[in-house]
Amino acid sequence: MQLSDGVISLRPATGAERSPIGISPPAAEAAEATGVTPDRIAAEAPIETFAIVRSADEEVVGTLGVRAEAPYLHRDQAELTYAVDPQWRGRGLATRAVVLGCRYVAAAGLAEEVVLRIDPANAASVAVARRARFKYLRSTDVEGEGPLDWYAQAV
Repeated sequence: MQLSDGVISLRPATGAERSPIGISPPAAEAAEATGVTPDRIAAEAPIETFAIVRSADEEVVGTLGVRAEAPYLHRDQAELTYAVDPQWRGRGLATRAVVLGCRYVAAAGLAEEVVLRIDPANAASVAVARRARFKYLRSTDVEGEGPLDWYAQAV
């Protein structure tokens, strides 16, 4: 399956592109700030991790995770998580990756709805959700995770 929009592509991440929490090492610090901790990852269902790659030069600029099963997801939902390396932020790459992730979930038949769970204080991630045409679903505040706003999109 081709996962590309001509600007970026998604491909399965290799070991060298992952940190212990499933994202590229430069993005690990940012992920920690958004609550994606190693303990949280270990406690949840497995995640399929893709490298976000710039098509122009094949440089890995971040990661996208797809989780199709987790205790907090409904049977027909999948969750996307993402992290873009700091030097590549503000260029629309996260939005492009989320759109491609939705296409992957739909084509693979993993779910009928994709959710993004976002710290409401993370304005950049809220903007990604809105640019990718996700709709606000609800807010949760679970011990160990803090407040999260859920955004959803049918695929």
